[in-house]
Amino acid sequence: MHRFSPLVIFALAVMFTAPAHANNNGFASLGYTFSKVEPKSGRSNAKVNTLQFAFGGWFNPQQTFAAEGRIALGLNNDSFRNNNGGKAKLKVNRYYGGYLRAQFPNTLPFRPYGLLGLSRVETRESHPTRNRNKDYNDLSLGFGIDFDLDPNLYVYAEYLRLSDRSSSEVSNFTLGVGGRF
Repeated sequence: MHRFSPLVIFALAVMFTAPAHANNNGFASLGYTFSKVEPKSGRSNAKVNTLQFAFGGWFNPQQTFAAEGRIALGLNNDSFRNNNGGKAKLKVNRYYGGYLRAQFPNTLPFRPYGLLGLSRVETRESHPTRNRNKDYNDLSLGFGIDFDLDPNLYVYAEYLRLSDRSSSEVSNFTLGVGGRF
């Protein structure tokens, strides 16, 4: 719980302070995420998918700096080779996090952006003789691009490295659609 406390504090700060400072300029999105998880207990990686919900608010009227919260739910599992050479299955139960987002002004039809935040990824590994839950908590870095379909609707593509610690990695590639309100 001690390692999880900063993530909870950061996520709560994002959820409650961002909309208050956003001057009624918020956004929400839904994305399909292709995740690659390289567990510490494995020789290979598992490719799993999630459904991601994001919401946030802008700190300035030019919409160049925002705070964002995310939660995703796992959709499938995949096999990987564990350190003993045997097969195991991995599933992402959920992941969530809070992020700061910086991007180009809202006057462009496409806007590159960068993300910096904290993430928690909760997985379940099923080995032939046992099952175990494994959580990944780490600083997250990412980048993406929004393409406007109209002033309040956009599509996006994004890469986010959720965790990269102690020979375990979790990275996401997401395609999605969002709206501004």
